[in-house]
Amino acid sequence: MTTQGENRSEIIEHKLLNGLKVLTKEVHAAPVASSYIWYKVGSRNERPGLTGVSHWVEHMLFKGTPKFSKEELGRFIEGNGGRWNAFTSNDYTAYYETLPADKISVALALESDRMQNSVFDPEEVEAERTVILSEREGYENTPQFVLREEVQATAYKAHPYQWGIIGWPSDLKTMTRDDLYDYYRQRYVPNNATLILVGDFDTADLLKQVEDYFGTLAPGESIAGPSTIEPEQRGERRVTVRKEGTLAYVAIVYHIPAAGHPDFYPLEVISTVLSMGKTSRFYRALVDKQLATSAYFYPDFSKDAGLAWTFAEAQVGVDPTTLEKALLEQIDRIQNEILTETELEKAINQTEAHFIFSLDSVSNQAAQIGYYETVYDYKYLDTYLENIRSVTREQIREAAQKYLTEDNRTVGYFQPVTPAGGGASSESATPAFHYMRQSAFFQAQGGVER
Repeated sequence: MTTQGENRSEIIEHKLLNGLKVLTKEVHAAPVASSYIWYKVGSRNERPGLTGVSHWVEHMLFKGTPKFSKEELGRFIEGNGGRWNAFTSNDYTAYYETLPADKISVALALESDRMQNSVFDPEEVEAERTVILSEREGYENTPQFVLREEVQATAYKAHPYQWGIIGWPSDLKTMTRDDLYDYYRQRYVPNNATLILVGDFDTADLLKQVEDYFGTLAPGESIAGPSTIEPEQRGERRVTVRKEGTLAYVAIVYHIPAAGHPDFYPLEVISTVLSMGKTSRFYRALVDKQLATSAYFYPDFSKDAGLAWTFAEAQVGVDPTTLEKALLEQIDRIQNEILTETELEKAINQTEAHFIFSLDSVSNQAAQIGYYETVYDYKYLDTYLENIRSVTREQIREAAQKYLTEDNRTVGYFQPVTPAGGGASSESATPAFHYMRQSAFFQAQGGVER
């Protein structure tokens, strides 16, 4: 049986006796439904020697169970008119399916089966090792990825956020099948997961199906997150990456609080003021003036204390020092100049609009609910707009002065060097990560999709 909680913003909370939390929201605009299952496991749950294990386990859940071979898994979803995928980030791993509403039980059957019955065939493990190492090599050809990885490793000294989601090459080369399977068996349990269902269904009927598919699964032991707290940074840190490429990049990051802190609202508005659209301060000061092709400021909404990222791609011939100076001039303005009422109103309206547009489909709604519930609390959605509207000009300046300081920042340069032999650069035209907020949360967080 389930216990039903209160209805907040049309989201209804249920809990199975084995600990699986289920959040449902009926949306009858179209005959479709989405299922997202979120596991509270990501790179923050790893340790040296096992970095990248969360992402690798995600790959293995597409390789079959005794009931469904890997070929049958795909046919099961796609043959019923659905689409599916998965992604891993610092704080979570999520799997999703969007199907015609009368086929949503297909998603429940698949996810309940692979929650505890994935095979982890040794040959598939070795094949996937090659795939993931190749995936990593591809990322290493993008300056954005290389710079992000170096900056994270420099900004964090103690917390597991210091390594990337895909893991270090040496760990990917030495991890065993048992390492992966043990990690899966411990963490892929109903009491470490949240099932999100949004779409054209009757909640009572659907919950009976959820109970049938998931209710018999055994819970696991309680899983604690990392106990390490990142020490306060007490001075600027710098790192430079020199690698083949044609363009310079600059990343400037600042330590900020974990998800749910009240300072997040002014930081969100700062993000809008600095980098949302062609009238933003970064665009006018860097892109319009031919210093950068793109620039953004983005505060990570993460389970533990995270980073606010400032990132810019230089125009051809512009050096990192010039780019850094231009970025810091805009940071300084936010710290020392009060926004006009007009600029504040515009930024709040833009932030609101972006948030609302991020909920434009049943899949996006399910994704947002699961994201906030896993990282902090889905009820954050209830008060987000109200709290954004209450942000003042003084709060924006105070947040900038509190967090965007020299002693709290890490500065990273990507310095391009000419390829040996004078050939064309291997630099990818597609960024490894870029400015996107909320509706594409896993990209913004540097997430890795299957």
